Amino acid sequence: TDESADRGYHVRDDEEELEARRLAFLAEARDPKSCALLDRIGITEGWHCLELGAGTGSVAAWMAARVGAAGRVMSTDIDLRFHVDPAPNMIVREHDITTDRLPQRHFDVVHARAVLQHIPQRRDVIDTLVDALKPGGWLVLEDSHFTSFATQPLPESYRPLHDIICTGQTTEWRDPDFGLALLGEQCVRGFVDLDVAGDVWAMRAGEPGGEWWFLALERAGGRLVELEIMSQTVVDAALAAVRAPGFVMTSPLSIAVWGRKPGTDHGPG
Repeated sequence: TDESADRGYHVRDDEEELEARRLAFLAEARDPKSCALLDRIGITEGWHCLELGAGTGSVAAWMAARVGAAGRVMSTDIDLRFHVDPAPNMIVREHDITTDRLPQRHFDVVHARAVLQHIPQRRDVIDTLVDALKPGGWLVLEDSHFTSFATQPLPESYRPLHDIICTGQTTEWRDPDFGLALLGEQCVRGFVDLDVAGDVWAMRAGEPGGEWWFLALERAGGRLVELEIMSQTVVDAALAAVRAPGFVMTSPLSIAVWGRKPGTDHGPG
């Protein structure tokens, strides 16, 4: 939609297959970490959960299996084309968190991965998520710190495409380093039992941890050629470089912060 384009996420019809593959690789690479965090806070039968910016819906499906028939999972995104078929205890909703309402004091856990960094009203959105939590409920947020990823040593044939994509990540309304602010955002809202985890990984062609980015490069490279910002020759050289035998690069730093909303009303259902 035009609205999703304004938000920075717009997939054209001719890009659907590529984007579906990219999101599947991203889920395969990152879901184990996300699900381990949710497991760590004790997600269990009967909980009500919100998965914001669900993408493929894979984490929401995992939560649905964990909370069982007595629990509920609301899985939301501004684009549901890539979402898995919902389980009976899932509600899948097209939803813009900047304008659409959520139930108040309803969820035992709210999870968002790589969402807030893309939303200009990110701090207002955090307030919305806090209001949607029951007292005592858990807020689990994951975002990136992109600076080291953008500036790492790379082959000269890949550098032009990498630089322009990374520069595009830093706009007036995007904050690719917002992961570093997550702890402070929960602290100022009085959250308790706070904890933090971070990780990086090797990115290689043919592996989920790399393909989520390399497929994004394919999509972006095609658009840059269409806009005459970059030649097809330069794009082809960059894509060949990242898929050359032996190529490896460091991922962005992923930062997860989780904490519990003050209060004692938290409980199943």
